[in-house]
Amino acid sequence: MRIGLAQLNPIVGDLPGNRRKILEAYTRLVDNGAELVVFPELAICGYPPRDLLFKRRFVPDCEESLREIAAAIGEIPALIGTVEQNHTGHGRPAFNAAAFCHRGRVVATAHKCLLPTYDVFDEDRYFEPAASPLVIEHGGLRIGVTICEDIWTHPSISTRRLYRGVNPVEQLAAQRCDLMLNLSASPWHSDKSNLRHTLIADAARARSAARWFTSTPSAATTS
Repeated sequence: MRIGLAQLNPIVGDLPGNRRKILEAYTRLVDNGAELVVFPELAICGYPPRDLLFKRRFVPDCEESLREIAAAIGEIPALIGTVEQNHTGHGRPAFNAAAFCHRGRVVATAHKCLLPTYDVFDEDRYFEPAASPLVIEHGGLRIGVTICEDIWTHPSISTRRLYRGVNPVEQLAAQRCDLMLNLSASPWHSDKSNLRHTLIADAARARSAARWFTSTPSAATTS
């Protein structure tokens, strides 16, 4: 499968502008032969949206923007970072999510499991964590979906202790996924790309022959 990685730099709160960037990237990557297009974490609204998530219309507007994008997705599916309302009646009001769009609609939605609450991150303030990652079946493949922090469980990373043994990578490996995808968006720092490569390579070696691809914005969008 040829994976198209949409390395976008969305603007926080600019839903129409981000929508245009997503659709332009989708068209360009499909024209270049992609069989699946993967977008960054929270690409719909920009990263990090912070207290915009508490605005009454913000999350519903994000969902409407996603529906407009999904309507333009054709035979080639797209996996898009977004935010989704939590309708369970308990927990935080929203999920940090990834929507699998295909043939004009949202087919499935994955939710982030591990929510960072250290350094510049405060995701537990806004999002409800998922108990386990999602597996999507498409094109004869079982595709495991993780979002950013979900793969930051390497023994060398001190913050892994915050998650009390929850390991989405191991959960997906136990389900024998053919392909694992990670949508990411976070502030850049020196040598971060090498660290990401180490995490992904070690996960692939440890979990049979899992293949990893990661999509992240081309620059930090924390301002």
